[in-house]
Amino acid sequence: MRNVFLWCLSVLFCSSTFLFAQQTARVDFRLDGLQASSVQIGLYSAGKTNRIDSVAVDMNTGAFSLSKSELQPGVYFVAANRNRLFDFILTGPSDSFSIQGDLSDLTTLKVENSPENEAYFKFERQRQSIEAKIIARQSMYEMVSQATNNDPKVMEPIEKEIDAYYSSIDSMARAFIRQNPGHLYARMLQSVRPLYPPKNIKSVLNGKVNPVYQRWMRSHYWDYTDFRDESLLNNSFWPVFFDNYFDRFVAPTPDSITSALDEVLTKMPTNGAFYRFAVLRFMQNFELSDAPGADIIFVHLADNYLKINQTPWLDIATLSRLEYKANAFRPVLTGKVAPTLTLPDETGRSIQLDTISAPLTMLIFYSPLCSHCMEVMPDIYQTWLDARVFGLQAVAVSTDNQYRNWQQFIRQQNWAWYDVADPRGENTFEKQYLTNNLPVIYLLDKNKRILRKRIKPEALRDVLKIYLK
Repeated sequence: MRNVFLWCLSVLFCSSTFLFAQQTARVDFRLDGLQASSVQIGLYSAGKTNRIDSVAVDMNTGAFSLSKSELQPGVYFVAANRNRLFDFILTGPSDSFSIQGDLSDLTTLKVENSPENEAYFKFERQRQSIEAKIIARQSMYEMVSQATNNDPKVMEPIEKEIDAYYSSIDSMARAFIRQNPGHLYARMLQSVRPLYPPKNIKSVLNGKVNPVYQRWMRSHYWDYTDFRDESLLNNSFWPVFFDNYFDRFVAPTPDSITSALDEVLTKMPTNGAFYRFAVLRFMQNFELSDAPGADIIFVHLADNYLKINQTPWLDIATLSRLEYKANAFRPVLTGKVAPTLTLPDETGRSIQLDTISAPLTMLIFYSPLCSHCMEVMPDIYQTWLDARVFGLQAVAVSTDNQYRNWQQFIRQQNWAWYDVADPRGENTFEKQYLTNNLPVIYLLDKNKRILRKRIKPEALRDVLKIYLK
């Protein structure tokens, strides 16, 4: 009985050891000419570079090793002295191979015991060679463009040559995928393959983008992406493919973007790597964006995807900050009627925003004590003077709480637009209109709906040109 008990214990111990054992990847490097005491090794993850380890280098031989457990499959990089040296592939957490070559000529890199890296290095050498030709021809294109005033006859041969180089890279990628169907890098390239609609669907009709083509591309864009295979994210190019979908095939309106965002997220496993990437990328793109309607998209994200029970991978402090910001945005969302604003001018006459009759009204929040405001207000005022002939009205709202000082300041300026301020200095409008980082400029339509918000002074003329048409 005792022997049976000991046997059970030994089986249990060995099984536990097996279950909890970690897989270790090992890559040995030897780079002639490497002048660095250490190198950094990292992983491309959703377009970002994440450092995995810093390893010592044998200065006599240029040898160093990466030995680490539980590494993700993906494209890794080697860097020294803040310069990226080259990339390589890890296909799994137990990979073991070696790379050696001369740092002065990375085409000499050779791999042992890794067919995937052999194929990858060969492909990259060819791609980089063609890319160098593209860069050279693009430089030539710019020089010829300046010398000939963009003469199309002169430019066309260079354009065709550049297009041919790009076609060559595309052909190489297709060949690599065909020849190495099981390779990780082939699957990565396949996941960003451009799709080609049936020949009867033209991309352009009568000089305009064909809506049928747009719809076909939207419905088939992700056909080659397996959102369950999270290793497909571990490179530098997948985020470009993601952004390209929204840049090229989604109308630049809040409704279209939020609809497309919802469609894409439903394809991704909830809280998987692709899902986290998409939610965070949109949050980062639209939280601080001044683009028209960006606030609507951000609030949509906050309401539908950035809740505590939906995003266990975001800390509570971040989620609370995002919820607070979304709530602050709600009163002044693009498309909403601007909050009520009734304040006296310098003579004490009450000015009510919603009674101002004009096809467009500009709201400028500023302070006479703000040095930046004082620098840009003359340009803002001149822009309004130039545009008021088209019906643009303007209300300049002081955020200074010294009413009498403001009255004196306004009399000195002799501005012709509406000038208002709160005589009690309470300035409750500041929270409503989010008037941090002065000056803050809003543009309203005839019904006082918000067309644009937080317009940068240097962009004001261009924005007005759009709406004054």
